[in-house]
Amino acid sequence: MKKITETLNRRIEHWQMIAAVLIIYDIMAVNISYFFALLFRFDLAYNSVPRNYIEAFYKFAPYYTVFCIIVFSLLKLYRSLWRYASLYELIRIVIACFITLGFQLIGIYFVGRMPILYYAGGFTTQLILLVAARFGYRFILLMR
Repeated sequence: MKKITETLNRRIEHWQMIAAVLIIYDIMAVNISYFFALLFRFDLAYNSVPRNYIEAFYKFAPYYTVFCIIVFSLLKLYRSLWRYASLYELIRIVIACFITLGFQLIGIYFVGRMPILYYAGGFTTQLILLVAARFGYRFILLMR
């Protein structure tokens, strides 16, 4: 039993655990960002949001989520050492957010139209959440 545990510990490195947690966080962040933007457009009242907007969001969300994870992986957002996060990582996050915004604009067009605030608010919230998650650790270390 001890050998199995040691083997698993060797296989799963620390950065892989952090990457897995970041992937889960990103899945929640990208969806919450655009959903919150949609709710914000309608004064945070879910019942006020037209049904066609909700349906379009739910239809497109799985595609958008997978696309985001692929883009983030290609831009190596899961391989950086966030203890040493720098301007280079920030630039990669911004590029990733612009790429995913383009996909959001094109993809939602085929599923159903959305209000302008959906795109602007979703992009901004997603950018803030991604930067906060990745630079928060460095910020905490600097504050100590």
